[in-house]
Amino acid sequence: MMINRVPQWVQRCDREVQALPAGQWWDAVRVPLSLGVRALEYLGGDARAVIKDDYGSILYWLIRKGSADHWQLPQVQVLGQNCHVAIPPQHRTSGPGLHWHVLATREGYWTSTERLHSALAATTLSRPLALNCCRCERSTEAPVLVRIIESPSGPARAVYVCPDCAPQCPPGPGRLEQRLSTRLPRV
Repeated sequence: MMINRVPQWVQRCDREVQALPAGQWWDAVRVPLSLGVRALEYLGGDARAVIKDDYGSILYWLIRKGSADHWQLPQVQVLGQNCHVAIPPQHRTSGPGLHWHVLATREGYWTSTERLHSALAATTLSRPLALNCCRCERSTEAPVLVRIIESPSGPARAVYVCPDCAPQCPPGPGRLEQRLSTRLPRV
């Protein structure tokens, strides 16, 4: 007889995405994808039950309920009682769309609240300011510098794009590479 390793609340979502109440089995921590990817790197193999929303560019960690009520980190939202979280079925382990980035199991569906707080605090304190993409005009926390526009009547202006638009925006006519090479040491 094989024992199912998936928690009961995941089994409820066997075919479709379902909105389940936070604060009943777990709370969720919602972060922008660019911040979440850095937190995942910080956590290494300690991440448990992480849901990725490709369309919204969001990561959700499931944590012990009530364990992060006191958190106050920029761009980090704790979802507890009176909130619902979209939970994908257990077979959805890749995109597009909502899927398990790290699958929940009975043995480990909570990420350590203390470790996650440390990871998010470290990444939010070191993150660059959010800038608007010059191509799609969305705000991005991971801006890619594509051009520096020289101005004879004032300071130069940097032009940024989001990571999604970067492949469609090659660097400008020589100026960017020239300025960067004079400032950055070659590796």
